[in-house]
Amino acid sequence: MNPGTTRVAVAVLAIGLSVFLQMPATAKDLGVRGETWTIAEPDLLDVIEARLLELEQSGSLAKLENGARVRARSRIEMPEPVAGIAPATEYHTRVFDPSIEIDRDIRLTDGTLLAAGGTRLNPLAHAPLSRDLLFIDGRRDVEVGWALAHAVPSKIVLLAGRPLDLTRRHGRPFFFDQGGRLSARFGLAATPVLIEQDGQQLRITEVPVRDRGSRP
Repeated sequence: MNPGTTRVAVAVLAIGLSVFLQMPATAKDLGVRGETWTIAEPDLLDVIEARLLELEQSGSLAKLENGARVRARSRIEMPEPVAGIAPATEYHTRVFDPSIEIDRDIRLTDGTLLAAGGTRLNPLAHAPLSRDLLFIDGRRDVEVGWALAHAVPSKIVLLAGRPLDLTRRHGRPFFFDQGGRLSARFGLAATPVLIEQDGQQLRITEVPVRDRGSRP
């Protein structure tokens, strides 16, 4: 089809469509053909309640609840170990600057500027570290013993092991680095580790300890 013929066909189609749209509606009632039903959908809440009632009557709901409690208690009793942590093999000390840079202005509710964006703040300048931090693998008795023998007031943080069990056994709190946030912040890759304040910085020391019976 050549371009001239195409333009003529488009024009005819447009005229025909215009005439059709201007024609009066002549729809005819053809009556009812076959049986009809009212359109209805079950309420979602009713469906959920009915399903819960079925589970409750069959005893499945109680099993699901018990299973959830067991899994939750298991995660509390023995959290997922922090990945990438190994026993320290040699003494290694480094200095860590805990300062953070503020990315935007911080103001009080009345608009008073508390800290301007770009400012570096060192938390140790405002709140000194009151206790040493001891990061250990709680699955190794030798590391637990090392932490308990630390003479200076300290806080014991597990990267693996059972914090509640150790707390009950030794009568002092054992914390856990949930999600490995602290170990990632301090760049920890081995245990045990001693973190202590040194001026306006933190001194991080990996301390190798050997299991009983292991060769020197």
